[in-house]
Amino acid sequence: MKLRNAIVAAALGVTGLLVAPTAAQAADHGDGKAACNSTEICFQWIWDGFTTQQYQRHFWNSDSDHTNDYFGNLPDLPNPPVKLAANAEGIFNRDSTCTVTLYMSTGYKTAYASVPRGTKQSISAWNASHKRCA
Repeated sequence: MKLRNAIVAAALGVTGLLVAPTAAQAADHGDGKAACNSTEICFQWIWDGFTTQQYQRHFWNSDSDHTNDYFGNLPDLPNPPVKLAANAEGIFNRDSTCTVTLYMSTGYKTAYASVPRGTKQSISAWNASHKRCA
């Protein structure tokens, strides 16, 4: 019995290691809640002025490549999921300190908009990266 309990405990511990995100991964994608909360930089797939909590992607930091980021809080999950790059129609900068700069290309190339903190606005879908405090 003790051996079986030890094996189960070990298996659960290994499983937890495999699925738990690192602190860096968690920090880059906001607080994980549906709403766009204070200190987050939030993108919206279908622009509605952030009146709903659907079709959003949140960040706490800069991101040099939106091609590997996907929208969450989708009522009917499309397959494949919707990528943030070339699809976002709105941004809400709830960063507590900085303006966020949007770029047409990955790697912070070709800036096209600066969004002051506290601002909600519709944006061009050409967003492949963003930088806070740029």
